[in-house]
Amino acid sequence: MARSRAKNILIIGAGPTQIGRDTESEAAAIQIIKNFAETDRNLFYVTSDANSVIPRLDVDVKFIEAELTVNSLIQILRENEIDVILPVAGNTVALQLSEQLNESGILKELNVRTMGVTTTTIHNINNPELMNRVLKHIKEPTIPTTVVENVTDALRFAKRVGFPVLIKPIASLTKTNRIKCDNEHQLMEMLESAFKVSITNQVAVEKSVVGYKEIEMIVIRDAEGSKLLINGGENFNPIGVHSGDSIIFSPTQTLTDVEFQSLRTAALKIAEILKIKGVCHVQFALDPTDGKHFITRINPFFDRSSAFAARATGYPIANVVAKILMGQNLREIKLSGVQRHDSLALIEPVMDHIAVRFPTWSFASFKNANQQLNTRMKSTGSVMAFGRSAEEALQKAIRSVDSTTAAEQAALDESQLSEAQLINVLIHPRAGEVYYLLEAIRRGYTVDELAKMTYIDAFYFYKLRHLVKLERRLRDNRFDMAALQEAKYFGFGDTQIAHLWQVRSDEVRDFRIKKAHVFATYKGVEPTAGEFPYLTNTYYSTFEDEDEAVRTTGKKILVLGTANSQVGTNSAAEYTTFQTIQRCQKLGYKVILINNNPNALTLIPDLADKIYLEPLTVENCLNIIHQEKPDKIIAQGKWEIVTQLVLRNVQVEQLPVSRTTRSENIEADYMGVISSINGSTNLFGVVGIDEDNMFIPIEVSEALKVKVDPLIKNANQHITNNGIYSVIIKENMHQLQIVSVVPLAVQDLPFLSFAFDQDFAGIITEITLNGSSKIENHPIIQGDYRYSHVYPYTQFGLKKPQNPPFSLAIGAEFQSIK
Repeated sequence: MARSRAKNILIIGAGPTQIGRDTESEAAAIQIIKNFAETDRNLFYVTSDANSVIPRLDVDVKFIEAELTVNSLIQILRENEIDVILPVAGNTVALQLSEQLNESGILKELNVRTMGVTTTTIHNINNPELMNRVLKHIKEPTIPTTVVENVTDALRFAKRVGFPVLIKPIASLTKTNRIKCDNEHQLMEMLESAFKVSITNQVAVEKSVVGYKEIEMIVIRDAEGSKLLINGGENFNPIGVHSGDSIIFSPTQTLTDVEFQSLRTAALKIAEILKIKGVCHVQFALDPTDGKHFITRINPFFDRSSAFAARATGYPIANVVAKILMGQNLREIKLSGVQRHDSLALIEPVMDHIAVRFPTWSFASFKNANQQLNTRMKSTGSVMAFGRSAEEALQKAIRSVDSTTAAEQAALDESQLSEAQLINVLIHPRAGEVYYLLEAIRRGYTVDELAKMTYIDAFYFYKLRHLVKLERRLRDNRFDMAALQEAKYFGFGDTQIAHLWQVRSDEVRDFRIKKAHVFATYKGVEPTAGEFPYLTNTYYSTFEDEDEAVRTTGKKILVLGTANSQVGTNSAAEYTTFQTIQRCQKLGYKVILINNNPNALTLIPDLADKIYLEPLTVENCLNIIHQEKPDKIIAQGKWEIVTQLVLRNVQVEQLPVSRTTRSENIEADYMGVISSINGSTNLFGVVGIDEDNMFIPIEVSEALKVKVDPLIKNANQHITNNGIYSVIIKENMHQLQIVSVVPLAVQDLPFLSFAFDQDFAGIITEITLNGSSKIENHPIIQGDYRYSHVYPYTQFGLKKPQNPPFSLAIGAEFQSIK
């Protein structure tokens, strides 16, 4: 059991959403907190993420909003008499901070220990040279690597092992990835910036394994050394394209059993030698010619791959790890869904379906961004899809990308490219790569030619070739029942078929249902592949005979989830949906959720009553509505899927919020937040707006209150619907005037809920469903906090403009101004 002195536990968060980090870390933190809350431990959670849902959890946890710096954490450790820090729910940020805290000597001084991963392991992982020594000790092959402190040593090493080489700063607090250097000039240029962002002025240089297969293994280990493989994933792209920008298939598709078992054994050995207590994600470079492998990354924390593994297998990774951290072992932890008393957590998941994670980009909003794919991650989010074949899962993933980002997936019109342009795109992959590969097959490129040009395994080109063959069959056989049935089985959507038949999608749907009698069925996602009776609440669609989903009984509501994270709608939208679900349940509804973001907060176990891991398309929504017959359907404001459903006579309750942001780039000094319910207005409070468009909670002075109150009363004339509104106010010659009155923006909702101690998402949900909500005013949270937006300009290699529009933000963070 865990030592009794571990009374005060500090969980270090990952900070705001940005490229490379969605809400997967906080999703894990929520599950850990809920498990720990059942004990007598005192929990503290620190983050700079202004979109964090932790303050609204119905559990006893002290939420600390602070910048994630060593000095800030030292103060928190002292003030709260912390016994243990838990870095595994904070991604690389928490790991780096834990390393620096240990080096500062404060952990030893205060007798604070780490949980889940030791300080020695953290130190080894943060230093590639030390990690290589560990790997050699367990007889794992290592990529030639060195750590240098000057350009001369880096050049000497590169000449010895040969170009290309990869470089990465040591101990960088900023999000950094390996950078490929093909020659001496590139190396010297990249080293200059790499040394600058390294706290220790050191850079790791390693031999490139670009072109090798990239394989991922997720394992779990407990305190007594029991270990199991949760999931294996295979990247569509070889090493050289960041795994976050590659399509990923699970289970692995092209490995021999010998290769798979070799990688599994290696991952388990690593978890053992590092004494991991919890989850560990290991990435491999696999030589496709001889099956030999190298280890390229070890993440002993929750990341996007462990989140995807949990969704793909149905294995509740975070809940199981939480119990391991609390002192239980795998042989003692029960999986709640398994209907056999002897079926505990010590079972390796088995899949009877294929899952795909598909990257999505926001390049349409950043016209000058370089869309070539390399070792620097550029996708702002991802979607996932499940199917009975690789073709079906891939097709569903492709149409999971909603229409607002469809144009970004293929920034070039692939059908209009010249042969030379197409070849260039094939050799130098860019966003939307799969569209160009499909076009190449349509033009007659052979599997061998494409495999040679791209280094992508030929297996995937056979799958793509099959899809092109089905396209041709559909195009040549309009309204043919057999062609339709085969196409649906392999994942073609009604809209895709309509495009090939040159008809409206509604005509295809009518033909499919009324004439061909082809209906979607649903399969459960669970970790035993039917080996044991298992109660699951998570389903995906396919086109087979047996339907495993039973219609939900009682009063029920269908919630349309947020789908992939994009600029403008990201973790704030996920926060809003999370709170919406909880309020719906408090109002007596069973909640059915459609979502396909593998990193989503809303997909944590036991939040929604039933989950459909499906594309948010008209077809899929209509299928689920037919399956479940919900009493109500609810969505965040007006977005295209809502508009399309309404056009088909589906009644959708739309939360009266701005889907993106408040009025932008307008001169203003204050913003009041009010409720307007049946003509009655209530002022929650006022925040200030400074020159940087940051929000500062302020107490309303009597002088300001005298000026604001009449304005708020007059604000009602600008309002036609019940809801929560932002009143944008400008001060001119000591006089206040209303600039605009707009529905509360999703982006601002989490921070303002925190500042005014309100559940604005819940209130808006209740107003929408019931026409009213009981309003309680609370004091503004004490303390001076700025709220600023986080933008992806740096990751795209672009200069941040002086006043970037809020709708291009990817996250938000607290900045203390004490």
